[in-house]
Parts: sequence; C-alpha cells; structure tokens
Amino acid sequence: MILEAVVIFIGIVFSHVLNGSNIFDIGTAIKPDFVILFFSFFALRRGELSGLWIGFFGGLLSDAALGGEEGRDGKIYFKIGVHALSFSLVAYIVGKFARSYYNENFVSIMVFAFSITIVSRVITYFIFGFFFHQNSNFSFLTTAIYNMLIAPITFFIFSWIYKLEVSESR
Repeated sequence: MILEAVVIFIGIVFSHVLNGSNIFDIGTAIKPDFVILFFSFFALRRGELSGLWIGFFGGLLSDAALGGEEGRDGKIYFKIGVHALSFSLVAYIVGKFARSYYNENFVSIMVFAFSITIVSRVITYFIFGFFFHQNSNFSFLTTAIYNMLIAPITFFIFSWIYKLEVSESR
C-alpha cells in the first residue's frame, strides 16, 4: 500500500515535470496538461478518493510552479490552492458520478479527457479570477483538444505502469 502510494506520487511528480517542459509543446500556446490526464485516469479507473488525493497533490505542484506575483503594495503573493481545489473537486466528481459511464475504448477516453480538461480549466480560471485577477493567456480549447488527442496513449501507458486491468478498476 505504501509502495503503491509512493509510485503514484512519483507519477504525479513526473506529470508535473512534463507540464513544465516544452517537449510536447506545439508553438508557444498549445501544450498538454499531463496532471489533468493523470488524475482523470485514476478517478475513472479507481474512483473518487484516488482521484481526489491525486488531483489535490498534482494541483499543489501546479500551484507551486506558478511562483509568486508582486501585488500593488509591493508584497509577493503566492497562488497556492487554486489548482489543488479545482483538480481535487473535478476528480472527486468524475470518480463519483462519471465513472459508471466510462468504457475502456478510444472514443470514451477521448470524450472524457476533453470534457474533464475543459471543466477543470474553466473552474481553475474562475477561481483564479475570483481571488486574484483575470488571466487573458489561459487556454481552454487548445489544451482540451491536445489532451483529447494524447489521452488514449497516456491512458495505455498509465495502465501498463500501474498494472490496472479494467476488471480491477470497477
């Protein structure tokens, strides 16, 4: 159990590192979000609690990568918790309600990856705007399309790494 959690946490960190790299970027604005794909995989395959904690820790890493921003008063403000809240909320809802509609095929994986990415990015955008300011460079559709296109490959790799069979996940 502890070894499994450590291996999953390594997967969270690796997904975060892939988000920070420019290996999979197309141009300057089109990039995937591997943390969303990672928590989506576990929320759909293992359920709401796995998705919740993976989304939370993946979100914390994403928030930590944002760094600080200087406010009007000259102080540095950190945006810790924005992604953690949105990712864990979406992962819990997906694991609780959408899991029964999930089928292990290309179309299902692509539809779920697109939908989950759009919903989590919209929630993140509104939380960020409510507490801080509107971000005009935040991408919704391009990230969702990119995630949709690479989701079958990443889900296959995650299934192979974590040895999750379809029968085990229900």
